[in-house]
Amino acid sequence: MKDWTFDIFVEVLKSFKNKSYQVSTFKEYVENTSSSPKQLILRHDVDRFPNQTLQMAIREAEGGFNATYYFRIIPSVFRPEIIRKVVGLGHEIGYHYEDLSICKGDIEKSIEHFKRGLEKLRKYYPVKTICMHGSPLSKWDNKTLWNHYDYREFGIIADTSFDIDYNRVFYITDNGMGWNRTSVSVRDKVETKFNIPIENSQHLIELVKSGKLPDQVMINAHPDTFFDPGFKWFLNSLFIKSKNVIKRQIVKYRIFK
Repeated sequence: MKDWTFDIFVEVLKSFKNKSYQVSTFKEYVENTSSSPKQLILRHDVDRFPNQTLQMAIREAEGGFNATYYFRIIPSVFRPEIIRKVVGLGHEIGYHYEDLSICKGDIEKSIEHFKRGLEKLRKYYPVKTICMHGSPLSKWDNKTLWNHYDYREFGIIADTSFDIDYNRVFYITDNGMGWNRTSVSVRDKVETKFNIPIENSQHLIELVKSGKLPDQVMINAHPDTFFDPGFKWFLNSLFIKSKNVIKRQIVKYRIFK
């Protein structure tokens, strides 16, 4: 089965389900709604291609999986009709904030921008969790906004950067069409004790089946990484590979810290 397609990703999720992992949203995990000792937190950062997001949301709902979708509010991503449909499928919606980058480091403007973005999303879903956008080409780290403010004052119960113990939860993300490929990850990484290399999606499935993963796992899969096989898959692959060239230089020379 071809990698980086919706079909292979659904197979990944099924492998967790078959090993008795309870698949949950981030909000469900934070609120401790699961009685299962084995848990998969399913998260998606919606960076591009909202139509791909809807396709992933549909596939997951058909398989009985609920996920958290973190939407940016830039015009190309913030599509109310898509958000409504994702909500209608039973998924959680969160704010994929990048206010500090957008406001070029101005703290006061950034928090006002954050509040406006949160209000826009809350017209369609009662947002309770948030996640920073890595903004790899920006020198500003968006999560440092919370060095100056407390997101809980805005009705937020959890941020994926601060409210999860990654020494307990194994974090898996699809960096540059590779699972946990740190060489092309500028800010989408965590401090953790785990060191479990993943070669590809089929290898990930094998690791799950063989019981080689911890009981607590978070997967962050960007919907714009996954396509049905065909010309669009090929074009997206070329695009991601070209981005990887730039990201490798940023990471190698620590251009943005």
